[in-house]
Amino acid sequence: MSFAVIEDIRFITTGRGEETWVPRAQTYAGLDEAERQALSDWLDYAGARGIDAAMDLSVRPWGVAGAGAIVGVFEAGKEKASWLLLRHGAGWTLARCADGFVSDAMFSLSATLALIDADRTLAD
Repeated sequence: MSFAVIEDIRFITTGRGEETWVPRAQTYAGLDEAERQALSDWLDYAGARGIDAAMDLSVRPWGVAGAGAIVGVFEAGKEKASWLLLRHGAGWTLARCADGFVSDAMFSLSATLALIDADRTLAD
């Protein structure tokens, strides 16, 4: 899977009418080099299983204090993220967008990505 640079994405903050533009380039500012590589390797593998993309959503105004990284994971053919990966301090948490499930804190990004793999296996 290649990380092609596509046009920016616009988020509109409801209630205040403010807009935030988020670049689509996959910089993953909250990830270190090893985590970026782990995510890239996982995307190569997961692409064959229906995962379309991962997008760095950290710059969106979430209002989550201390969030180091927020990555949306998208399934093929879906406009909204199916999962959110959230780094908070030294740990990672997975949120499943369909039903609001939130995992326990994990010690690594790879362990959190494995939760998505398990989720996808149950769906098959």
